[in-house]
Amino acid sequence: MSEHTASEHATAEAQNLFTQAELKQFEADDAEAGQAIGKMLSMFFFYTVIVMIISTIATIWWINK
Repeated sequence: MSEHTASEHATAEAQNLFTQAELKQFEADDAEAGQAIGKMLSMFFFYTVIVMIISTIATIWWINK
């Protein structure tokens, strides 16, 4: 029973830790970070595809030499 009241108390304190403006800023920062991570992952994938293509062409050229 004491765990239940402790969790309610912790939840009430957590709600009062940040203002609405701070919560909106956190959400905006989170969205920006998500977009940045998505762009980085896309660039890493593109880089990997380019390197694989170059490696394949170099290998084919080396074998046919």
